[in-house]
Amino acid sequence: MGGVDVLSFTDRVGENSPTLRAMVCQGLECLGLQLDPQRNMATAPTPIISAADSTARILVIHTQEELMIAREALHACQRKVVR
Repeated sequence: MGGVDVLSFTDRVGENSPTLRAMVCQGLECLGLQLDPQRNMATAPTPIISAADSTARILVIHTQEELMIAREALHACQRKVVR
């Protein structure tokens, strides 16, 4: 398939655990994933935590599960009213 383009960490554990992210990335260098330890530990707003020489990006993506659930509930209610 040509390799990995992106590895993304989401939700509470993926967003809030630099230790877990580092453990997951160990041994994935063969896939082109190079974690930048300083970016991984930083609390800066940038979602990119991969090293500059990484051929694939490693991202931390903030998720909003509550918003998605509310949108789906609204769509379900609207479909039921229309029918």
